[in-house]
Amino acid sequence: MIQFQRLNMDNSWLIKINNLSFLIDPWFSGVEIDYFKWFNMQWHRHDPIGLEEVPHYDWIIITQKFPDHFHAETLSKLNPKNVIAPLSIRKKIQELLPAANIIFVQNDNPSIQLEEATIQWFNSNKKIDPRFDAMAIHNNEESIFVATHGFDFSNEQKNILHSLPKIKLLLSPINYYKLPFFLGGVISPGLKGVERLLKDTGAEKFVSTHDEDKHATGIVNKVVNQLRYNAEDIYKDGFLGPRFLNLTNYEPQVI
Repeated sequence: MIQFQRLNMDNSWLIKINNLSFLIDPWFSGVEIDYFKWFNMQWHRHDPIGLEEVPHYDWIIITQKFPDHFHAETLSKLNPKNVIAPLSIRKKIQELLPAANIIFVQNDNPSIQLEEATIQWFNSNKKIDPRFDAMAIHNNEESIFVATHGFDFSNEQKNILHSLPKIKLLLSPINYYKLPFFLGGVISPGLKGVERLLKDTGAEKFVSTHDEDKHATGIVNKVVNQLRYNAEDIYKDGFLGPRFLNLTNYEPQVI
């Protein structure tokens, strides 16, 4: 049984498999700044869960190096004991959390065993930044797949994917978000990306993540090309509609 709970309207989640709980990309206060305020600054339009309301977790997982995933202010307040993080933030996170037990994702597509659950990491195939990885969290019976910017599998990764237990749930964005190529190009592939992921993973259901219409200022906000979709758009789609879970609150869910 997989339990999951949205903790903000962007990309912070609690996922529980068996008796092990994972807090994904926590961001509960303050702004996120990419390099400089004049370049890109964003903040929540919808209030996240309060820090005092954060459920028990055993591990924090940082999925990407960017500050809307690796949010230093929130991590400093939480002061977690156990963290999984990309190797690209090694120096910064060790300085921020000097007492934490940190597992760094150092190899291509590593499998990280943690008591009753396994993290199967999928490294992005992008040769240059931005680098958007994905992961599956599973026990021996079922999996949840997390792709916070969509994902394209290599043939080798598809072999790994097909070896996983049944994927019950996919977390992936529904909106299309594209920057000029020199800033990363397609950051979120939208509904076509979700459809491709559902077919690749065989996931039974999916939930939108990393789709909050955040307040934003800076150059990035001026040059972005984005298409936003809502639940009604998805329900009209014969393939996506029956698989979509429209999760708009912070109540715990089971699948």
